[in-house]
Amino acid sequence: MREECTSFAEGLTGLFSDIVLETMTVQLLREMDDLDVTLSQLQALTHVAEHGKCSVGSIADGLRVTHPAAVKLVDKLVRKGLATRAVAAADHRQSEIAATPEGRRLVNQVRQERTQRLTRMLDRMAEEDRAALIHGLQAFVRAALHDDRALDGVCASCQALLPTGCEDYPARGKERLVSFRLDREAEPSHP
Repeated sequence: MREECTSFAEGLTGLFSDIVLETMTVQLLREMDDLDVTLSQLQALTHVAEHGKCSVGSIADGLRVTHPAAVKLVDKLVRKGLATRAVAAADHRQSEIAATPEGRRLVNQVRQERTQRLTRMLDRMAEEDRAALIHGLQAFVRAALHDDRALDGVCASCQALLPTGCEDYPARGKERLVSFRLDREAEPSHP
């Protein structure tokens, strides 16, 4: 029975991931074709926007790509005016990559559109199904990260984990944390 459950959960999580990625990001980028930004470029730009100034190595590690692949992504983002590259003050052998205001606007625009698309999807669900989805996803993240406080560091505004470049994080993060803890306290305890 456990193997059947695991297999079914694996299939559902794969389908869920595909739907979220395809509908909320790939399709969105196709519709925003005037931007001429690929999914990997958007992921790199998002990493840079979330982490502030960072090295190419940090981008490669964050995206789990090779250093040469990260260099190519940065080159394209710089040519498109979405990121800047400068010599790092601490180590002149390193490049320091930062998102431009236009790059941050693009990341925010994509996030807002994805949020709107997710809202439309969730609106098609019954209220109790939406609540069950959120509860299940929170439990999954806590279990996957082996930490009951795993969600404490997620910004309610930009959805990044402990973001350094989000001005809303200090204020909205605390609001979300209080709300999350109140929700958890209201949950019935399990024996």
